[in-house]
Amino acid sequence: MPRYGISVREILKRTVIVEAENVEDAVRKAEEAVECEEVILDVDDFDDREIVPSEYWGGGGRVPDGEDVGCYW
Repeated sequence: MPRYGISVREILKRTVIVEAENVEDAVRKAEEAVECEEVILDVDDFDDREIVPSEYWGGGGRVPDGEDVGCYW
């Protein structure tokens, strides 16, 4: 029976309010806050889930016969 690699992607999202001169500066400040771990997303920031064929093998996610997939669930 064929095997398929299926990717589960969960998206986390949080809106933060940033004081800045312009949007570019606001984005930069938000990026710095994330890099410095001042903003850390967690399960409460869940926004969406997507379940799709894995792009790793191509061909609609079908795992080639004989492929070692022992490291996958």
